[in-house]
Amino acid sequence: MRFWFFRRKKKGSREDAKKRLNTMISTTRRESLSMQNMVIPKEEFEKNSEVIKERIASWVSETFNVDKSKVKVEFEEREGHIIIITNVLFH
Repeated sequence: MRFWFFRRKKKGSREDAKKRLNTMISTTRRESLSMQNMVIPKEEFEKNSEVIKERIASWVSETFNVDKSKVKVEFEEREGHIIIITNVLFH
């Protein structure tokens, strides 16, 4: 006998998956800190970029109680601004 023929596709499974994804995204720790008053000249930033990376990594590791090796800091330049991207692995 072929029972697979009588199986129905679950209704709403796509909506359930969408809800689960939204709850998973909303429960992650995501902070956006804006420092609009802070202006550093480009030459000074290029000289001290590694020091800035280390200070950010140490601050994040202390704040979120994670190992410093699980913190990755990257710099990206967009429209004349430097954006600091920080990834933290909590596992």
